[in-house]
Amino acid sequence: MTIDQQARPLTVSPARCEELLTQIVRIRSVVGEATTAHLWVSDRLRELGFTVEHYAVEGRKTPLVLGRLDGEGDAPGVLFDAHYDTVYARAEDWSRDPWGAQVEDGVLYGRGAVDSKGSHVAMLAGIEALVASGEARRGPIYFMSDSDGEDGFRGATLMADLGVIERVGTVFSAEATSNQGIEIAYPGISTWKLTAVGRTAHPTEPEKGINAVTKMAALVQAVDAGRLETPRGSSEWFEPRVTIQGVRTPPGGGWTIPGRCDAILSVMTPAGATLTEVRDAIDGFLRTLEQEDGEVRFEFKVLPMGAGRLWLRPGEVDRDHPGVKAMEAAVQEVTGRPGEVRKFNGGWVDAVELMRPDERGFGSPAAITFGPGDFEQAHTVDEHIAISDVADAAGVYARATRALLS
Repeated sequence: MTIDQQARPLTVSPARCEELLTQIVRIRSVVGEATTAHLWVSDRLRELGFTVEHYAVEGRKTPLVLGRLDGEGDAPGVLFDAHYDTVYARAEDWSRDPWGAQVEDGVLYGRGAVDSKGSHVAMLAGIEALVASGEARRGPIYFMSDSDGEDGFRGATLMADLGVIERVGTVFSAEATSNQGIEIAYPGISTWKLTAVGRTAHPTEPEKGINAVTKMAALVQAVDAGRLETPRGSSEWFEPRVTIQGVRTPPGGGWTIPGRCDAILSVMTPAGATLTEVRDAIDGFLRTLEQEDGEVRFEFKVLPMGAGRLWLRPGEVDRDHPGVKAMEAAVQEVTGRPGEVRKFNGGWVDAVELMRPDERGFGSPAAITFGPGDFEQAHTVDEHIAISDVADAAGVYARATRALLS
């Protein structure tokens, strides 16, 4: 970057951020419902000079929006990863209209204000400032806005087929980190159905049956006691985590001693571990319980995550990656305080789908999560965000992108 380039201002208007955020929050875009939010995003990108394409997303009524703004060189580009869908809101639970985008004392209220339309708008405003500066860019800018960021993350899988990940070095993912967190580590997530198989009997003669519910209760206790040890991987950020999310008997059993009982198991897996290792750990755990019990038999299977995936893969970014360094410098410049490089607090983001591990195990392109707003506000009643925080985030995105592409 030359001295002249450094002197060019990157100006973000809070009023512009309020205008954009008001517009998009007022477009109801609950995941799975029909909406016009993708058209609004497309229009904003075209205004900035992007070429825009739409791609159908499995099981969704509206498409993924993909914009491309070419640079003047072949340097690795930047991909902005956002989603325009939100979770549902019950209007009667709110003190304000969830889709009214009401602004009070510089704070905007509305569904999606934090998750994740505030970050979405900050990205658009940051790119707007960068384009307005007139600076040359050595690589492309991509903008992806998905329709199922609150559900199956199916849209992100299209980026590999479209060749986008080969042109990108850094992905900025739009989630709330209070403009401080620079989140670079993500656990893998897999979901499993475990079944205890006993033997049915009449309730008046329970001794002639094998109660699958009782056997499943023993399994749940064993999980709670930490006896299911899943692979630890190589991550410095995460420990394995196993959670029982539900237990049920299949319907239609009648008045009987239940012969089958299912449990849903969620496994969070650190980077460096594989789904096969998770499967083998579960299998060994179940076989041990069978031997200890002597009566029950356990079955299990992984429940696919959609889009042809059996799980959501783990991923981590090298904390010395240029994208991380650019973000740290931009956060310091805009907010006056250092950014905090840390693990992702929200489970998973679809940008992880784009990363492929290098020889050291770090993911490329680097998926970095950053955005305005308090994560604890996501999905809540009276969800809200400060307009000034959106504007600050826009300034961070603009400066980090300039550093990577100048």
